[in-house]
Amino acid sequence: MASLVPAGDGMVVELGPGGGAVTAALLSHGVHARDLVLVERSAALSAHLAKRFPGVRLIQGDAMHLSRFDALQRQPVRAIVSSLPLRSLPRAVVRQILEQVALVSGPGTVFIQFSYALRGSGQGMAPGFERDQAHLVWRNLPPARIEAFRFRAGSMQ
Repeated sequence: MASLVPAGDGMVVELGPGGGAVTAALLSHGVHARDLVLVERSAALSAHLAKRFPGVRLIQGDAMHLSRFDALQRQPVRAIVSSLPLRSLPRAVVRQILEQVALVSGPGTVFIQFSYALRGSGQGMAPGFERDQAHLVWRNLPPARIEAFRFRAGSMQ
């Protein structure tokens, strides 16, 4: 997932960082701590992440409200990395999360979604995004799928 984050300026937002495995990979892959924003709903996981990654901005909140967070309005978002279980959440919740992803994105923003479903369904596609690439990760147990979508200027419906 970290290798799909484009280099350059702008924030990288991680949705559902959990224990921080992807966060560590993002930092190791060259994302600066000052550019990384973690959005975690769980208070316990947020406390763990704050201790493990003291230089990273952390928002204890819900991805259904991304556009309300001041930290995401300060500079452009270059990538959103999601480990949220979108296929197992209620459709209305998924729709709201994806609408929020679109609201904080700009031209060129990449949305990267992790899933254990080996077939793509378009469910992880936020409004204004087009599928860019997909990868199967056979070394993961169980195997996983990583899909990347790119925000296109003028493609919001």
